[in-house]
Amino acid sequence: MTKRLSKSLSNWGTYGVFWGLLILPLLWTQPAMAGPSGVAGTALFQQFPMLYQGVSVEGMGGAFTAVANDENAPFYNPAGLDNIQSSTFAILNISGEVSYPTLYPNLTNSISGLGSSNTSGYINAFNNIAGQTMYARVGDWSNYTTHDFSIGLLTNNQLTAIANATPTTNNLASAAALSDTGIVISGAYGFFNHHLQIGGTIMGLEQYFFNLPALSVTQVSNFSNTLTSNLSNGFGIVGNLGGIYHFDAPLNPTLGASILNVGTASFGNAGSLPQIINTGIGIDPDIGFGQLIADIDYVDITNYLYYTGDSLWLHTRFGVQYKFPYILTLSAGLYEGYPTVGAGIDLWAAKLNASYYTEEASPIPGLEPNHILALQIAFGWM
Repeated sequence: MTKRLSKSLSNWGTYGVFWGLLILPLLWTQPAMAGPSGVAGTALFQQFPMLYQGVSVEGMGGAFTAVANDENAPFYNPAGLDNIQSSTFAILNISGEVSYPTLYPNLTNSISGLGSSNTSGYINAFNNIAGQTMYARVGDWSNYTTHDFSIGLLTNNQLTAIANATPTTNNLASAAALSDTGIVISGAYGFFNHHLQIGGTIMGLEQYFFNLPALSVTQVSNFSNTLTSNLSNGFGIVGNLGGIYHFDAPLNPTLGASILNVGTASFGNAGSLPQIINTGIGIDPDIGFGQLIADIDYVDITNYLYYTGDSLWLHTRFGVQYKFPYILTLSAGLYEGYPTVGAGIDLWAAKLNASYYTEEASPIPGLEPNHILALQIAFGWM
């Protein structure tokens, strides 16, 4: 449960501290010469800005910057660890998601047994899914999380592909994949009776990266070799910073800001992940029965990601989550203008979360909606 903050605070100077925290990231932009590289330089980067995505957070539209309060906080806003009052230990915490309806079975059946010389067979198979997007992710975030501290092992693998609108022998589809494995350590601290919360995350990760903007018939017919020969890897240190301020006002409003991949995270041959700056406004009212939180985020303030541009919808996340006093959690929201829903069951030794959201696969809102189903199952001490 989120700590209920004292309603008495006379030191108004702390407001200035937080506004400084919020405004500084807005001024901290990438150097003009430091253009996107590695993953950030691909046309399919939209799915990859975050190293890990919480299924419960996706259910509430991905809006978590100002209300982070669980084991997902290190990846969204580590300051939220100061909101946690109990301890959890997830020995196994597997999550995965896939585009729906999935294109994999039909495509696999269509190209099964085709030789590399059967060009027309491959072109026909990809014509059946022309212009459609496929996305899949599977990962594990086994962690120990308690008040102001979290440590765990992260493994996260993502793959996305877009079938060419007009498949040809030398360009059937575009594909990119990202895999990260390593340790994550995160801490937070509350100042002024926990009105001001500051947190940070440091990750040491081995990253593997694969990108082919134009897959040929030969490459698709022998995809395992294609993957191996085009795979690059490197080790990198990644940092996240964040802050949350709780105001003394009705509904317990909060203001949050986070910097992800501080200063651009470099992984050598595997390229880099760009610095992403997010901000949000939330509420955490005392309702007397269960817990209600709501948040609205504006992500990628500096327009570093190629796809957000000037579109308000592609920058915006909104979500509401209600935790019943026992077991059940329900959530809903808007992600890039599309509705999201989620539900969770929390037992003493197991936790299950499921969500549905839609992500825009093009830089134009409403043009290519990619519907995604996500599922998480965790075992341990919850």
